[in-house]
Amino acid sequence: MKELTCVVIGGGYAGIHAVKAIQKRLQNKQALRVILINAKPYHVKKVLLFKPAAQETPIKVPLKQIFPEDVDIVQGNVFSVDYIKKSIAIRNDKEEQQQINYDFLVIAAGSSFQQLIEVRGGISLSSYENAQRIRQQWLNNLRIAKETKDPMERKRLLTIAVAGAGISGIETSAYLAEQVRNTAESNDFNLEEVRVLLINSKERLFVDGPKKLSGKLEKRLNKLGVKVIHDEKVVRVKEGKVDLENGNSIPTGLCIWTTGLIPNPNLASWGLPLTEDGRLVVDSSYRVKGMDSIYSIGDCARIIDPSTGVEDKMTCKEATIQARRLGKVIRADIYQKKAPVHQTPITTYCFGLGEKKGLVWVALPKLDLYLSGKIGYWIRKTTWDIASLVK
Repeated sequence: MKELTCVVIGGGYAGIHAVKAIQKRLQNKQALRVILINAKPYHVKKVLLFKPAAQETPIKVPLKQIFPEDVDIVQGNVFSVDYIKKSIAIRNDKEEQQQINYDFLVIAAGSSFQQLIEVRGGISLSSYENAQRIRQQWLNNLRIAKETKDPMERKRLLTIAVAGAGISGIETSAYLAEQVRNTAESNDFNLEEVRVLLINSKERLFVDGPKKLSGKLEKRLNKLGVKVIHDEKVVRVKEGKVDLENGNSIPTGLCIWTTGLIPNPNLASWGLPLTEDGRLVVDSSYRVKGMDSIYSIGDCARIIDPSTGVEDKMTCKEATIQARRLGKVIRADIYQKKAPVHQTPITTYCFGLGEKKGLVWVALPKLDLYLSGKIGYWIRKTTWDIASLVK
């Protein structure tokens, strides 16, 4: 039996689950070599970036720990794909180049933050290193505020703005408010002075869900000390102020961006078909349009349910479900069987709302189901662990 080589690009949620799914569907059926290519030797729990922004929390998992055997892990960045010769070229941190041949290729290159965000000032919650910068910033602001005699400067230093009120912004503001207030209280600050502002461009939180969900989220945030500002956008951060689109400014000691997610910009140089917003064009079974034996899932692909026309969101939940189906698709294609097609899962969203509290919303056919408090947090934590293959 000829050994097939499967190359997976990307060690994020979609990539690591694709490796697991392909191994599961082909083990004992097909001689297989799996190669996982990632820029770093570790997987980052990106959905937990808000945690090291608030307190010392490890969120990097070595890929060798996730795949101790049967997977070749190659560190580097892909800079070209030759779909005729079925090979890719990668470059590592030492500028050394390597060519790898494949029988089938899975592109799970994920997403990144727009560089424009950094130009506007503030810090984007886009990496572990930035999360650490955020934590150091608010800790430094607390130290300086404790010594300052100027009440207006003290108020500015104790104000944190979170720009962007999607799931990331909601979870970041909740966890940060809780941890900052705990630290401030232990240092004898008046908690009324500590402000965390969540700037939301929509008329309510999480408009993809019902108004009742929005109300529950805001009520919990308020309880943690977060003030939500609706129908407003941050334009820039400059000279200790957050400038809003309406012309007003808010003096702040720190502004955190949780917006601006885009498909991996490296895709543009690989010669593959892309949508206008830079995602790979795939069919209902995740095959890249017009390409032999190339598949794509996760944030870097535009994936649509053919029966409903509903497009998957750029979340780890969708990526892990796509990966499980991809294993079946590749097995079917290898053995020339009918492949399964994409189906949108039941609408379910989980929110971490501070330490040990969470909220889950499930849109059932005839009712909305809500689970909150500790059980909501347990479900949310379970989804985090499953996404990063934590046992």
